[in-house]
Amino acid sequence: MKKVAVLFTTILLFTSCTQTKIGYVDVEELMKEYDATKDVEASLKADQEKMGKSLDSLSTAFQTKVQAYYQKANRMSAKSRQTKEEELQKEQQAIQQQQQQAQQLLQQKSQAEIDKLTKKVDSVVNAYAIANKFNIVLGTQGNGTVMYGDDNINLTETVLDILNVEYEEK
Repeated sequence: MKKVAVLFTTILLFTSCTQTKIGYVDVEELMKEYDATKDVEASLKADQEKMGKSLDSLSTAFQTKVQAYYQKANRMSAKSRQTKEEELQKEQQAIQQQQQQAQQLLQQKSQAEIDKLTKKVDSVVNAYAIANKFNIVLGTQGNGTVMYGDDNINLTETVLDILNVEYEEK
């Protein structure tokens, strides 16, 4: 019985001496305030506006052709009307296809940029955790994953500062 008590006491002392160091990062706040994220969003918005202007000019030119067709349609033969309508329909489909391609391109670019940012954040958190001897660093979005976290273990601002300093240096 004494051996069990001594063993239990030893385990208890060992366990209390090796406390787990835990921190958490509010990923939503981090990404919102990260300068690189802001730059990526601005770049994507500029690309979207540029593509939008290009597509708008195509659409405007197409609408002009449609209006011209309707003004002349009464004077055209049935065969000419049918031919012109088919041409306009093909052109409309081509414009719609270009719009879809532009949206897909923007989505792909956006996802690629988000993936780069996520990898960068993960590597900084990993390096910070190792350097500061954290056993666990949790990621949260708002109050979702971490139901309660003492501000003393909230690493969001620290990691954000590191990320922004590194980003400014580039």
